[in-house]
Amino acid sequence: MSVGVVGLGLIGGSIALGLQKKTEVIGVDLSPQTLEIAQKRGICTRVSSDLEILKDTDVVFVAVPLNAVVSVVQKLSQFTCVIADVGSLKMEFATLLEKVPNYLGTHPMAGREKGGIDSSDGALFENALWVVDCTRPAYLIKRVTPYIEALGAYTFLLDPLTHDRMVAAVSHLPHLVAVALTIAAARCSLEDDRYFLLAASGFRDTTRIASGDPYLWQQILSQSPFLKEAALEFSTVFNELMQTDDLTDYLSEAKLIREKLPQMGKGVVGEIFSLVIAIEDRPGAIGEVTSLLAKEHINIKEIEIIRQREGETGPLRLGFESSQKAMTAFKLLKELGYTLEARW
Repeated sequence: MSVGVVGLGLIGGSIALGLQKKTEVIGVDLSPQTLEIAQKRGICTRVSSDLEILKDTDVVFVAVPLNAVVSVVQKLSQFTCVIADVGSLKMEFATLLEKVPNYLGTHPMAGREKGGIDSSDGALFENALWVVDCTRPAYLIKRVTPYIEALGAYTFLLDPLTHDRMVAAVSHLPHLVAVALTIAAARCSLEDDRYFLLAASGFRDTTRIASGDPYLWQQILSQSPFLKEAALEFSTVFNELMQTDDLTDYLSEAKLIREKLPQMGKGVVGEIFSLVIAIEDRPGAIGEVTSLLAKEHINIKEIEIIRQREGETGPLRLGFESSQKAMTAFKLLKELGYTLEARW
């Protein structure tokens, strides 16, 4: 069995890299430079600019820009493979490609600001939700699910309309807000660079996604069918905040909502139990901590470097899949003299 990936950017390259040691991966891209990188780095087993190379594959992931998805899927439809696009919008594709018998709409809820094959990461989808169109035939879903799970992701069945309405509010609107906030802060600064010297984690975290690929996000935001609806709701709430003298109720409501997010505790992918650790700023310091845990066979599910610390114990956060493993790690590191706190 072999898997095809069309479009070897961040998402496509990460899919290829994540599956490369598990099966043969054939990559297709129009850029000779991208194909060369994929070949040299061993991201793909074989590469080509011709879709014909994918005719005998089991599943093909289509990771091209939104405007090219329909064309690529239609060209691939002559083959027997299951064609799974990974675009950020699903409703329009579900309609346009409804009669393509081997098409399945999917969307991995993972990514990062920097794009391109150089940013690809085989672990990008670990513990992420991967939306799959539940309205399509069950046998298509059954064919694709093992590859999603091999990438460490969780299959999340959802219909296209609900998907597009949800991502408009929790993915597309945040990107638009991040763009607006970044530009607004720049205009407030009147080109005084000292403003951004004071930018702590709040501003950096909120505006991080504004660093995304403008070409990619122009397509997503311009085609998101429920973005205007979500933006109007945001505008209504923001105007309420500006006209209120006492924000306590709004702040309390937002705090409660924020604390319900999956990464804060119970979520659809289970709980994550975190330790925040104080370590020295020197080469190898993080490696020493992870090596100590590896020797005790304690698996780390998440790792985060907290660059801007506001009230945090230290700059390193490690997440574990159970409280038992987290406490074992806690006791071990505490005995070795580390300063740390449990967060769950």
